Amino acid sequence: MPVMSGIDSTRHIRRFEREEGLEPTRLIALTGAANPNTRQEAFSSGVDLFLTKPVPMRELRGMLEEIRREAERILEETKDV
Repeated sequence: MPVMSGIDSTRHIRRFEREEGLEPTRLIALTGAANPNTRQEAFSSGVDLFLTKPVPMRELRGMLEEIRREAERILEETKDV
Protein backbone atom coordinates (compact mmCIF):
# COMPACT_ATOMS: atom_id res chain seq x y z
CA MET A 1 0.00 0.00 0.00
CA PRO A 2 1.43 3.41 -0.87
CA VAL A 3 0.63 5.29 2.34
CA MET A 4 0.67 2.62 5.05
CA SER A 5 0.72 -1.14 5.33
CA GLY A 6 -2.42 -3.21 5.64
CA ILE A 7 -1.47 -3.99 9.23
CA ASP A 8 -1.14 -0.29 10.05
CA SER A 9 -4.44 0.39 8.29
CA THR A 10 -6.11 -2.33 10.34
CA ARG A 11 -4.83 -0.82 13.57
CA HIS A 12 -6.16 2.61 12.58
CA ILE A 13 -9.55 1.17 11.62
CA ARG A 14 -9.86 -0.76 14.90
CA ARG A 15 -8.84 2.30 16.93
CA PHE A 16 -11.40 4.45 15.10
CA GLU A 17 -14.13 1.85 15.74
CA ARG A 18 -13.32 1.79 19.46
CA GLU A 19 -13.15 5.59 19.77
CA GLU A 20 -16.45 6.06 17.95
CA GLY A 21 -18.22 3.15 19.63
CA LEU A 22 -18.78 1.39 16.32
CA GLU A 23 -19.35 -2.29 15.72
CA PRO A 24 -16.20 -3.83 14.24
CA THR A 25 -16.32 -4.42 10.53
CA ARG A 26 -14.92 -7.65 9.12
CA LEU A 27 -11.43 -7.15 7.77
CA ILE A 28 -9.84 -9.58 5.34
CA ALA A 29 -6.12 -9.51 4.59
CA LEU A 30 -5.23 -10.67 1.10
CA THR A 31 -1.47 -10.84 0.71
CA GLY A 32 1.45 -12.53 -0.95
CA ALA A 33 3.33 -12.66 2.37
CA ALA A 34 2.74 -16.21 3.54
CA ASN A 35 5.12 -16.30 6.49
CA PRO A 36 3.78 -17.14 9.96
CA ASN A 37 5.07 -13.89 11.52
CA THR A 38 3.10 -11.74 9.08
CA ARG A 39 0.01 -13.85 9.67
CA GLN A 40 0.30 -13.52 13.46
CA GLU A 41 0.92 -9.77 13.24
CA ALA A 42 -2.16 -9.39 11.02
CA PHE A 43 -4.38 -11.24 13.49
CA SER A 44 -2.88 -9.31 16.42
CA SER A 45 -3.68 -6.03 14.68
CA GLY A 46 -7.35 -7.00 14.29
CA VAL A 47 -7.63 -8.81 10.94
CA ASP A 48 -10.49 -11.31 10.92
CA LEU A 49 -9.40 -13.45 8.00
CA PHE A 50 -5.94 -13.87 6.48
CA LEU A 51 -5.67 -15.17 2.92
CA THR A 52 -2.51 -15.67 0.90
CA LYS A 53 -2.35 -15.32 -2.85
CA PRO A 54 -3.26 -17.00 -5.05
CA VAL A 55 -6.76 -17.36 -3.65
CA PRO A 56 -9.26 -19.44 -5.60
CA MET A 57 -11.93 -16.99 -6.78
CA ARG A 58 -14.70 -19.44 -5.90
CA GLU A 59 -13.45 -19.53 -2.30
CA LEU A 60 -13.16 -15.73 -2.10
CA ARG A 61 -16.61 -15.27 -3.67
CA GLY A 62 -18.11 -17.63 -1.09
CA MET A 63 -16.52 -15.71 1.79
CA LEU A 64 -17.75 -12.38 0.47
CA GLU A 65 -21.23 -13.78 -0.09
CA GLU A 66 -21.33 -14.96 3.53
CA ILE A 67 -20.33 -11.49 4.72
CA ARG A 68 -23.00 -9.92 2.48
CA ARG A 69 -25.70 -12.19 3.92
CA GLU A 70 -24.60 -11.35 7.45
CA ALA A 71 -24.73 -7.61 6.67
CA GLU A 72 -28.21 -7.93 5.17
CA ARG A 73 -29.41 -9.82 8.24
CA ILE A 74 -28.04 -7.11 10.54
CA LEU A 75 -29.63 -4.36 8.45
CA GLU A 76 -32.96 -6.18 8.52
CA GLU A 77 -32.79 -6.56 12.31
CA THR A 78 -31.98 -2.88 12.86
CA LYS A 79 -34.76 -1.78 10.51
CA ASP A 80 -37.34 -3.14 12.97
CA VAL A 81 -35.84 -1.25 15.92
